[in-house]
Amino acid sequence: MSEKLMTISELAKVFKINQHTIRHYEEKELLLPSEISENGYRKYGLSEAYQLAFILFLRELGLSLASIKLLIEEGSRTDYTSILLEKKAKIIEEKRRLEKLSKMVDEQIVISSKSKEEMYTVNHAINLSLLKRMPLSESFGISDLAEIKLSSGLFMEKIYYIIHETFYDICIEEAKGTHFSISSGKYYFQLIEIGSEKEVDKEIEHALLNHGFPLIAIEDSERFLTTGNRITIKVLGEKK
Repeated sequence: MSEKLMTISELAKVFKINQHTIRHYEEKELLLPSEISENGYRKYGLSEAYQLAFILFLRELGLSLASIKLLIEEGSRTDYTSILLEKKAKIIEEKRRLEKLSKMVDEQIVISSKSKEEMYTVNHAINLSLLKRMPLSESFGISDLAEIKLSSGLFMEKIYYIIHETFYDICIEEAKGTHFSISSGKYYFQLIEIGSEKEVDKEIEHALLNHGFPLIAIEDSERFLTTGNRITIKVLGEKK
């Protein structure tokens, strides 16, 4: 029984690609038609369909056409397994990046939609790691970020300030953080907007009238919703 073959347009339709892609693979000698009819029509069978599927899969993994050709012509099963393991590791890394990005998007949604709420909700205990300890008389700036060699991703994360009588600690949230912990629950909070060191000192003094040391202040991505050079900080009060 002879196999019923497909034309190039039919094959392209099955894989949802254009005919030029298939012709390009043929030019690179990655894929050859099962037969070419007298009138020049190129025909493809099941074997070519499997070959095309394999090529498209490897392209999806990011392999160049030259690498695919080398793998098809000279590669062993061991070579193929090594490539798959390498790509799997990169996929896992990218998945983690996207999950982190998704979490940041969720936080942005919460921040932008609930900025007028009177309570600050901590759904689970927040463990903090220390980035740097600063004298209360000095402000934390971009040079300090460079000194502790943090990535630009920090600018989209929450920064926690644990303020003591003569110094303050700059912290970030980490699962294994041991420097300070904020217990879960609902907190009353004071929203302050500041643009200078004098304003910082004034607002801290005002907050201390209602709360003792250590004072917990949070600078989150709501900073991007303020105008000019001013930043917004939430100062946590007592738990409800």
